[in-house]
Amino acid sequence: MKSILLTVLLSVSSSLLAQKIDSLVFKMDAIFQRYNNTTGPGLAAGIVKDGTVIFSKGYGLANLEYDVANTPATIFDIASVSKQFTGLAISMLIQDGKISLQDDIHKYVPEVPDFGKTITIYHLLHHTSGLRDWPEGLNVAGWRWDEVFSFDDIIRMVKHQKELDFEPGSKYSYSNTGYNLLALIVERVTKQSFREWTDASIFTPLQMTHSHFQDDYSQPIKNLAYSYGRNKNEFRKSMTGLTALGSSSLFTNVDDLCTWVIHFAKRVEAKDPVYLRMLEDGVFNKIDKTHYGFGLAFGEVGGLKTVNHTGGWAGYRTVIMNIPDEKLSIILLGNISDFNSYGSAVDVAKAMLGKKFKEEKKTEDVSALPTIKLKEDLAKKYTGTYQLGDGWFVTLTLEGGQIMTQANGEDKFPTLAKSDSVIWIDAYSSSMTFVKDKRGDVNMLRYRNIKAKRVTPLKPDPSLLGQYVGTYYSEELGAEYKIDIANNKLMMHHMRLGDFEAEPDMLAPDKFSSRVGSLVFFREDGKLKGYRLSRGRVKNILFSKR
Repeated sequence: MKSILLTVLLSVSSSLLAQKIDSLVFKMDAIFQRYNNTTGPGLAAGIVKDGTVIFSKGYGLANLEYDVANTPATIFDIASVSKQFTGLAISMLIQDGKISLQDDIHKYVPEVPDFGKTITIYHLLHHTSGLRDWPEGLNVAGWRWDEVFSFDDIIRMVKHQKELDFEPGSKYSYSNTGYNLLALIVERVTKQSFREWTDASIFTPLQMTHSHFQDDYSQPIKNLAYSYGRNKNEFRKSMTGLTALGSSSLFTNVDDLCTWVIHFAKRVEAKDPVYLRMLEDGVFNKIDKTHYGFGLAFGEVGGLKTVNHTGGWAGYRTVIMNIPDEKLSIILLGNISDFNSYGSAVDVAKAMLGKKFKEEKKTEDVSALPTIKLKEDLAKKYTGTYQLGDGWFVTLTLEGGQIMTQANGEDKFPTLAKSDSVIWIDAYSSSMTFVKDKRGDVNMLRYRNIKAKRVTPLKPDPSLLGQYVGTYYSEELGAEYKIDIANNKLMMHHMRLGDFEAEPDMLAPDKFSSRVGSLVFFREDGKLKGYRLSRGRVKNILFSKR
C-alpha cells in the first residue's frame, strides 16, 4: 500500500512539475513569438532562479545560409556585456595587491597623453575619465561601421587625443575606451595577453569552456551566430571585424553565462570581497552617483533593484539582467539588430514575478481616440518651432487645415488632432501636448518625456555660407573634410564617408549639424580658423582650416 501511495505521489509531483515547465515555455514562446520561426535570425535565452537554470532555449536561426538554429550552446558576440569580466579581472588584481583603484593609469600605460590631470583606474571603471569614446571618434576619423575596428586602432586614437572632454571625476560619460585601457593594464601587470589571462584566470576555473575574448577577428569560431540587420522585409548581413578587448568582443553562449550568474550570486552571498567590490557604485562631482560599478549598471525595474548590462554591436543585441532580491537572472543573446534585449528582459521578469513586479505608468496612447478638426485660429497658435534638445528642433506648420510636423533633417509628417491640445503623429507613434502658460499663450509642448520650448529660429542667409568653404583637418584624428556649397546648402565631403549636408542651427550662428556631429566654427582676429566637432561621447575635436 505504501509503495502504491509513493508511486502516486511521485506521479502527481512529476505531473505538476511538467505543467509548470510547460507553462514557462508557453510564456517565453509568447514573448519571443516574433523570432520563433525557421526563416530569420533570433536569439538564445536563459533564466536562472534560486541558483538553478529553469529555462534555456533558442529561437530563430544562427545562420541563414545553412539554416542553422539558435540554441543555448550557440556562440554570440555579447558586446558591452563583456565589461563585467574586465571589471572582475581588475577586482582580482586589486585583491592580489597588484594594482590600486587610485593608481594613476600612466603608471601602466604611459603612452596616454599627459593632460595635466590625473586619470585613475577608478575613473576608467566608473566612466568618469574624460577620455573620448572610440566608436564615434573613429567613425568621425573615417572608419565605416562594417569594417575592422582593431584594439590597436583604439589605443592609437587614445595616444593622439589632444584634450579631455572634461576634468576626470567631474562628470559621468559612458566610455568604451576606458575599458579598453583596463584590458591593457591587465596585460601590462600580468605579462600575459588579455585573452590568455582571462582564459587561465576566469573562464577555465569557472568551466566556461565556450567563452573567450576575441583578439583576432579573422579566427573562425565554431557554432557562431552570425550577425544580421533588416532592410524593410529582407535580412542583410551586418558585418563586423571588432577586437575591442575589455569593452566588448567576448564570445560566449547562454550555457556559459548561466554558469557565470550562478557563480557570481554565490560569491556575493559568501561576501567575497572581489565580487562585493564589483557592486560598489561610482561617484562623480564628489556627491553624484554613476549607478555603475565594475562593468555593471545599477537600476530598477518593476519596483525591484537590478544589476544588469546591455550590449550592442553590428546585429548583436544582448543583456544580462539580475534581480538579486528575487534571485532571478535573465540572459538574452540576439543576432538581429531590431531585437530589444532590455525590453524583452523586462517582459521576462514581468512574466516570472507576477504581482511582485509593479507596472510602471505608461504614456497614454491616444491614437485610438476619435480624430477631431481644430479650429483654424487655435491651430495657428500651435504652429512654430520648438526645441527638443541640443541641435534638435521640430517645426509645426498649418497646411490645408492640418498641422504638419517636421524635425530638422527629417521628412514632413501629418498629425491628427485628438483634443483641443493633443495631436497624434503616426510616424512617431507618439503624441504631442501643447501647454499654455498663465496668460493662455502656447510656448511649450510635451513630446514623450521632453518639454520643448518655443523658439524663434534664425533666418539663414545663403550669401553668408561662402565664408565656411574650405578644407579642414584634424591632427588628432588624421581626418580631412572639404566643405563647399551646392544648391544654397553647405556640403561636407570625406573620402571614405561620402557627401552630406551641414544644416545651420536654428538658434546659434556659426553652428551646424551634420551626419558626423555638430560643428561650431570659430574665429581668431576676425578670421575664420576652423571648427570644433562634438558628437555624443566625443566633444570639441579641433578641425583647423587649411
